[in-house]
Amino acid sequence: MGAATTMKMKNLIIFGAALLVTMPGALGSFGVSVDLGSLQDELGDPLVETGMLYLVSGGADGVFSLPEAGAIIDPGSDDAIVESWDLTAEPSEGGEYIVGSGEVSFSGLAEGDELAIVWFPNLTQGNQVPADGEAYGFYRSAVGGGGDTWMVPADGTLLHSLKFFTGASNPLVSSSDVPALISAASFAAGQDATPPVINIAGLSAGEPNPGTATFSWTGSTAVGGGFSIERRLQGENDWSELGSVGNLVTSFDDSSIGRGKNYEYRLTAVNGFGSETTAAQSIETLRSTLANIATRGVLGSGDQGLILGFVIKGTGPIDILTRAQGPELGKLISAPTAIDPQMTLVETDWTSGSPVNVEIQTNDDWGDTQLAEIKELFDPATFAQPNTEDASLDAGMALSLDGTRLFTVVVTDKGDANGLAIVEVFDKSRQSVPNDLQNRLVNVATRGFVGTGDERLIAGFIVDGQVDSKLLLRGLGPSMGIDGTIVDPKITLFRTDFTQPGFPQIEVAVNDNWEDAANSGEIAAISQEVGATELPTGSKDAILLVDAVPGLYSFVMEGVGATTGIGLVEVFLAD
Repeated sequence: MGAATTMKMKNLIIFGAALLVTMPGALGSFGVSVDLGSLQDELGDPLVETGMLYLVSGGADGVFSLPEAGAIIDPGSDDAIVESWDLTAEPSEGGEYIVGSGEVSFSGLAEGDELAIVWFPNLTQGNQVPADGEAYGFYRSAVGGGGDTWMVPADGTLLHSLKFFTGASNPLVSSSDVPALISAASFAAGQDATPPVINIAGLSAGEPNPGTATFSWTGSTAVGGGFSIERRLQGENDWSELGSVGNLVTSFDDSSIGRGKNYEYRLTAVNGFGSETTAAQSIETLRSTLANIATRGVLGSGDQGLILGFVIKGTGPIDILTRAQGPELGKLISAPTAIDPQMTLVETDWTSGSPVNVEIQTNDDWGDTQLAEIKELFDPATFAQPNTEDASLDAGMALSLDGTRLFTVVVTDKGDANGLAIVEVFDKSRQSVPNDLQNRLVNVATRGFVGTGDERLIAGFIVDGQVDSKLLLRGLGPSMGIDGTIVDPKITLFRTDFTQPGFPQIEVAVNDNWEDAANSGEIAAISQEVGATELPTGSKDAILLVDAVPGLYSFVMEGVGATTGIGLVEVFLAD
């Protein structure tokens, strides 16, 4: 084969053996050429003009003997060295070789005989006797791999891609670079090597620590080879290779897991004699959840009422408490509060292809209809604190929901006091640490009047769990498309530090105009992924994208220059 027809790949060795048949069944002579890419050691560094290369026949039994101290092939086997090349005498360019032997007399080689390549990087033309522990690479096509096989053809060219390894460290051939039928092994002379064995009963996928999943195995062997670990999301078809380890390693840490995902793992043991693959093992990773949102603002009339929206996503049941507090809030603050909040739950139905708002239920005084059900959702079942009076004029609903759905809670004040109120939603089901297949709150939002001082719009929420959670926080005004919106909102995120005396509020991040943020490109991409409305170029809306540790947060929206108007605060789970 000429260089022009050579398949070149970085970090690979390319073999092409052209065998010219002179007679059927047995060959009197044939032509052999071997086309090599870059020879490399176990670290991937190039080895230039180094060692002896051998083309070996497995004989009639198709079984190869392995080199041992003093012999490249076992004299008692029917193996035979077909040809050898001294790489120090072959022309190379940066470790690239094309070696050729011309006509080689070998009457014992028959059509169908299997072939292997053996490379000794430390042997020379003058010393072709391997010492005890001599490093070498042994390569052949994997048995039963399908496709091209390394055997003498009636006519044609054999083309194979693989990588040489030396020494005790033996990284595996990447399945993304090399056909699956190729396998490789790196042994020491005299070492006992056998086909790989997988002990399926010895496999386990442990409970993940935050950010890492451990996949381990026992009783599996791959002498002279190693193990390759693959992963896929549950329900998907394609596997992705995470990495590979040597034959003495029995575990693998996957630190690239996503939060709240269901994964499947499998293990492949591979050496020069073949490969064995396990069945899939499942693991569920951890997720922090959005436990609630509570927004404080002026409960005015008309467009200045408070409107709470929330989205649940997943399958199965989810228990939700939603509440509007005015009188209860008045016991905690001196500012005027709403006198008699009432609330209406509306669901947006998309089954017809267009949104249709359907009223689900209403409540005026929380103790009138669902007193027992609501009390069951108070602390410790959720983070909701109980009302002090069953006869309170505050409003509340206990909801048992399922599926992926969008709801709106419209809150008004029968007393028309234009006082402060808190509207809230709590997720009881977050205690089950939901994953992607389980129902959870993924988006909460509140629309209200953004004033100054005590009348700023303030949203408090809790991130609950053992790992961080990526959150998209938006304070919208100009892009809302209605009259009377705040023209230039600013948002600031605070976290309550419970480790310090007095539980101070620590500023986490602040944003005025979202396009000025250093991560505005990521904000745009994440917004599209979570289904947030696209904002026009030049918008003065404010957005934050943060990795939030579990804890209690407050999210303050105000107008730049003490401006006021209608605004919308939104919190999205972004992972």
